[in-house]
Amino acid sequence: MAIRLIAMDLDGTLLNQNKQVSPGNLAAIAAACERGIGVTIATGRMYDSAAYFGRIIGANVPLICCCGGLVQAIAGDKPIFARYYDPVFVRAFLDYCIERDWYVQWYAGREIFAYDYRPEYFTVYRTVQNFQVHETGRGYRAYTEQVLQLVVRDLTGRLPAILNELAQAFPGQFSVTMNMATNADLLPPGIDKAAGVTALIRYLGIAPAEVMCCGDAENDLSMLRLAGVSVVPANGLPAAQRLATYRAPSCDEDAIARAIEDLVLV
Repeated sequence: MAIRLIAMDLDGTLLNQNKQVSPGNLAAIAAACERGIGVTIATGRMYDSAAYFGRIIGANVPLICCCGGLVQAIAGDKPIFARYYDPVFVRAFLDYCIERDWYVQWYAGREIFAYDYRPEYFTVYRTVQNFQVHETGRGYRAYTEQVLQLVVRDLTGRLPAILNELAQAFPGQFSVTMNMATNADLLPPGIDKAAGVTALIRYLGIAPAEVMCCGDAENDLSMLRLAGVSVVPANGLPAAQRLATYRAPSCDEDAIARAIEDLVLV
């Protein structure tokens, strides 16, 4: 079955280690768009960061953000799909983390919030222009509506213990996915990138078999399982490699361009 949609993870897949889209990837994506194929991003990042790269690549269908919790077009005012946390839970969760001085950030609508801004936790955003974290201080409880995703960060090796304690304190109220050892994305139950891709293909009226998903990390596994074609770069985790129907070169060697050239532009 022909590919009608390409959904690409950002970090470690579309972006190279410098957090940039290579000229080779850009050219291949443009050629796919010229053939009428839908092109989008499927990322754990928040909407504005996804939209920044979506504009660079010329994404022509809605973006999948917040690990599948939000699907929204670059020019769209309203999402075609969104799953929010209960604000009561968010306030209790933030109380718990902040009381213990655990670093937590959260995505509410199109904004990113944190009790305080610590730049060492946000190095992946270094190539995004106009990136901003809203510092809430002790007024954090006022920013708990329409929260799509919580992110817990730690640079001292304590993250597994922190997540274990949170799971015991809030059983069944979130799921966890990680793409780096220093941070964990906490999602509403039932949300993952496959949920976002499913919402998008229903909107577009296409089948999973017509989708090419590209990813490298833990938070990509669900959409790699869903897609008719699963592309994994050489730098991908072993769990992702096992799901690959196509193994591409590394993200520093134009993984996306090679996959598009071999699977789409033929």
